[in-house]
Amino acid sequence: MTVTISTVTHKDFLVTINELLLDSHSLLDVGCGMCVTLKEFHCPIKIGVDVHRPYLEKVKFGEQIIRLNFAAERLSELFLPNTLDSVTLIDVIEHFEKKAALDVLRQSEEIACKKVIVFTPRGFFQQKEFDYYGLGGESYQRHRSGWEVEDFQKLGYHVVVFSKFHDQSNFAFLEIYGKDAEPVDALLAWKDCSPIRDL
Repeated sequence: MTVTISTVTHKDFLVTINELLLDSHSLLDVGCGMCVTLKEFHCPIKIGVDVHRPYLEKVKFGEQIIRLNFAAERLSELFLPNTLDSVTLIDVIEHFEKKAALDVLRQSEEIACKKVIVFTPRGFFQQKEFDYYGLGGESYQRHRSGWEVEDFQKLGYHVVVFSKFHDQSNFAFLEIYGKDAEPVDALLAWKDCSPIRDL
């Protein structure tokens, strides 16, 4: 399988993800937090998993999302193989050490019938233990790994580079890097998990 790599200069990553989800009826969002991003996905059945219960308890909007308080590292204990169309990990894998993150990806690929979609900063993006929502999730907010195009390419993922995505408009970026720092790219990586069928 040939993987594709492209670069865009806009910041509308949600539009790209929703295009990838057009053929998905069910979706699992790993590390959903307050479900702010998950509610933007156009998918009839949405399940959010997060290890920090206060995030799930504070979800305010009325949209129907199944919320589960569970650790991403143990997804395969909760979901059987090939049981959901797609799995998303939006600004999540950088919070894990690389080995643990790769295992979460492996489990996600087993669960997904169609696609696994990942969004993450390019390279190591420093982030302190700061909970933007003030809900005691500081230890989960620290970044522990950095990801490059090649990391996803060798795993069979297509990659879209969102050029200069993180800049001074991002509070975490401004706090760590300052007002004069060069912007940091983001990566949107996705893998087709559909089984190969004989013709």
